[in-house]
Amino acid sequence: MDKIRFIHCADLHLDSPFVGLKHLPAELFERIQNSTFAAFEKLVKEAIRRQVDFMVISGDLFDEEDRSIRAQAKLVNQFNLLGEEGIPVYVIHGNHDHLGGFRLELDMPENVLIFDKETEVKELVTKSGALVKLAGFSYGTRHIRERRISEYPKQIEADYVIGLLHGSEGSVHSTHESYAPFSINELKEKNYHYWALGHIHQRQVLHQEPPIVYPGNIQGRHRKETGEKGCYLVELSQQDAVLEFIPTQDIIWGKVVVSLEGVERFGEVFQLIEKAAEEFEVNGDCLLQVDLIDFKDLNSDMIHAIDNGDLLQALQADLPAGETIKWVHSIKLSRFEHVDIDVKDPFITDVIHTLRNMNVLEGKEALVELYEHPSLYRYIDSLKEDELSQLVEETVDLILHPSRSQ
Repeated sequence: MDKIRFIHCADLHLDSPFVGLKHLPAELFERIQNSTFAAFEKLVKEAIRRQVDFMVISGDLFDEEDRSIRAQAKLVNQFNLLGEEGIPVYVIHGNHDHLGGFRLELDMPENVLIFDKETEVKELVTKSGALVKLAGFSYGTRHIRERRISEYPKQIEADYVIGLLHGSEGSVHSTHESYAPFSINELKEKNYHYWALGHIHQRQVLHQEPPIVYPGNIQGRHRKETGEKGCYLVELSQQDAVLEFIPTQDIIWGKVVVSLEGVERFGEVFQLIEKAAEEFEVNGDCLLQVDLIDFKDLNSDMIHAIDNGDLLQALQADLPAGETIKWVHSIKLSRFEHVDIDVKDPFITDVIHTLRNMNVLEGKEALVELYEHPSLYRYIDSLKEDELSQLVEETVDLILHPSRSQ
């Protein structure tokens, strides 16, 4: 039986708002705003160059349920390019771009096949004659908490069977909400040749035979989505599967950690950050977050200059430009290592004790009004343990040193 070759991508998040970056230079901010589109254009060019049999998109094509006409028009344009090459595209919608969202919708080209909210099987015969069947469903509403994997049929008769699923595997630690949960064993029991997953933005191969794969998103959207982003080129035969990761990101988010052990002068801090940025190895242009540690020798004026953004402003003004852009977008004093401080007020002592003993679930409960706010929920990712620790220590620092927030 002939091999098949296809692109598996997910979580395009076209038209992502990139909240909190408007302080960047206008030219750089405009590029970041367009980076999800640029990433998808790269992906489509790769699909055409490699003449794949088809493309699979496993949910969240758009960042918002009320998708813009601009985002849809750009997407349709790329789909048309694939259609001209005879490349069909199989699409499921996820929680961000569910079918129930209010929108003015553009008609999709004939080569784009979208799964309904009920699980269904679509069929394709490749140019070489291989019969491929694809099973999946689109989200009808934003929140699908129930398990949907039981709806996927077993023992589908075809040369190759591919499952599309936008959801959460139970053992995967993630900042994303748990939607349409499943287990690896539940997927294996279906006897499919490949599982094309979406929803988790960190690429992961959960299982080798058959491949159960999260490709991650195609472009990092904020400082927590670091490193290369892209899609997988998948080549399936009856004997094995070969996966090739293809980077598509237009801009990479990175992080460097700078130790200030023994540093007392502002100029030294400046030079150490410049050196760390210069030595940061990256394939392409990047936005850098700088985490400063071991800063106990800094005086309060220098700490204030870092907290209020004076150091960042100076660095952005003088950071030399090279062939590769390395723009420092934020500088943070890492206050993870808290020390016991003698606090006489028993109320403050109790508050700090409560904060430092808070687990992730309690943290989510404390922020539930933000997560469920109709205008804010789409901009907030779920807390994970290290992020909660940072938030707690920043809060404790403000309680103990309120002048730093001025």
